[in-house]
Amino acid sequence: MNLIHAGRPILAFLSDDPRLRWPACGFPGDRGACFGVPWEPYHRCLAHLEPEERRQALGALSPGAAVDCRGVPFTRELLEELKAAVGNTFGEADFGRARFPELADFTGVTFTGEAFFWLAHFADDALFYEVTFNRDAVFEEAVFEMGGAFEHADFQGSAWFQDTLFGSDADFEHARFSGGALFSRAQMFGEAAFLAVTFTDGIVFVSVQVEERARFNEVTFGHDAVFAGARFKGDVDFPDTTFTGPLVGPIVCGGVLDLSQAVLTCPIRIRIAAAQVLLQAAQINTVLTLDVRYADVNLQDAVLSQPVAINFHPRPFSFNDDPLPEDPLTGQDPRPLIVMLAGVDAAFLALSGVDLSACLFTGAHHLDQLRFEGHVPFDEPPAPWTRRRTIAEEHHWRALPLPGRRTARTRGWRPGPAHPDPAVTPGPKELAAAYRQLRKALEDGKNEPGAADFYYGEMEMRRLDHDTPFGERLLLHAYWLVSGYGLRASRALAALGVAMALTVVLMMLWGLPNPKPQQTAIGTMPVPGSRIHLVIDKSDPALSGPLSQRWTADRAKDAGRVVLNSVVFRSSEQDLTTAGTWIEMFSRFSEPVFLGLAALAARGRIKR
Repeated sequence: MNLIHAGRPILAFLSDDPRLRWPACGFPGDRGACFGVPWEPYHRCLAHLEPEERRQALGALSPGAAVDCRGVPFTRELLEELKAAVGNTFGEADFGRARFPELADFTGVTFTGEAFFWLAHFADDALFYEVTFNRDAVFEEAVFEMGGAFEHADFQGSAWFQDTLFGSDADFEHARFSGGALFSRAQMFGEAAFLAVTFTDGIVFVSVQVEERARFNEVTFGHDAVFAGARFKGDVDFPDTTFTGPLVGPIVCGGVLDLSQAVLTCPIRIRIAAAQVLLQAAQINTVLTLDVRYADVNLQDAVLSQPVAINFHPRPFSFNDDPLPEDPLTGQDPRPLIVMLAGVDAAFLALSGVDLSACLFTGAHHLDQLRFEGHVPFDEPPAPWTRRRTIAEEHHWRALPLPGRRTARTRGWRPGPAHPDPAVTPGPKELAAAYRQLRKALEDGKNEPGAADFYYGEMEMRRLDHDTPFGERLLLHAYWLVSGYGLRASRALAALGVAMALTVVLMMLWGLPNPKPQQTAIGTMPVPGSRIHLVIDKSDPALSGPLSQRWTADRAKDAGRVVLNSVVFRSSEQDLTTAGTWIEMFSRFSEPVFLGLAALAARGRIKR
């Protein structure tokens, strides 16, 4: 394995002579002179003592003795002899720059003093099962080529793993960290396992890089959990984890960041760039601000007892004034997607800039109190359906192959996760309720045009619900047809135009009477000065003649004038036949309604 540490190959890094700070053993070897610290009173390190010298040196040790093994190359046998000499209990132990080309087994060892493994090199497995560090444990810049196992280890002082390299898995299952745990700039080329670990005094994971999965299942963070600048190429698991301090980012995760059933109790702002963020059944007992990039966020059954804000962060996160690399996610749409709100009390939730086109709203509580801030995209119907905002559940229901529904009516609608089972797919009743509450939420946010789209969706669901009374459905069909529920001005104007054209035709055919001849009185005046009283009765309007003779420009002009006056409730003073009177009455009632619906629809699109 060709591992790189601090920008240099491991072997070159460990044999860098200028880093020596003690008189070296100097014993010749395959990789040059040994730089192990001499064992007093000898001039060679413990590994290169003669057998009798080693026996005497180790025999002088007792349980709890301090040892200085800096730079010593340990074989498995030598390590076992040293452990036996101190009875598996070291005092202060310095293994700085020690080399372990074979298995290094420290299982069950106790370090009563400080334990130094800085720049140590473990070429084979390093086992620290059930090891107890009573004071600080320093593994700074150590290299674990085959990984390190610290299961059930007890770190009672500070644990220093800064700039440490794990060539394979880093296993800390059930470990206890009573002091601070510092993993700054550590590199883990395998899996990082911290299952059921307790961090009493916090953890620093600044600029850590993990190539595979990182598991923090059932972990308790008693203080700050600082993951600023940490990058994970695989999944990061925090299920059933308790955060009594803040979780500090930014964090980049190429896979799923799982906070399911996690408990958050401290006011916190988390900045995450991930493929997915799971907050299912999480207990958020504090004010939380979640700045997200890329992620599909699942909030199913999350318990929100304090305000929670989920925001889209438009620019890459920065750390130490430099943009944080997002290599696993680069090239994807950075706008996060909320995918599930079922079971969530949305009264404490605010969404800003996130994508809601695939979000499942049914089953959420208090949707009418959900707050939308900034641009929040929703889904839209497929062409050629009326363009408007829709929720994902409408897509799922309309895509179902229900009895009596033509295939053409389902084309373009996206099927849901339960497709094609209608029993578990929300139906019109549930969708109407969701649309009603979302409409109220947008109205409270002074977004009338957006609320109008959800009103349209609510009315659509009522119209298409077969449990709606027949008379009400008939009325809703008419309302939809002539004006799009009072929200489509073009449809209302088209209905007005059709009604006016039809009225003109009816007037021309049956409403306008024949032209009346001019009435005259002719006679001889009697004696001058006498009075004459003439009464000329007005004849009733009459219409005669074939229909073909009624299509004239004059009749069309008169009919148009009658209709235009009817639209604005004015009388044209035109003589009409009995049929024409009824036609005008109907026109004066219906056509202003269409005009009013058009004005209502226009107002709904511009009102704030």
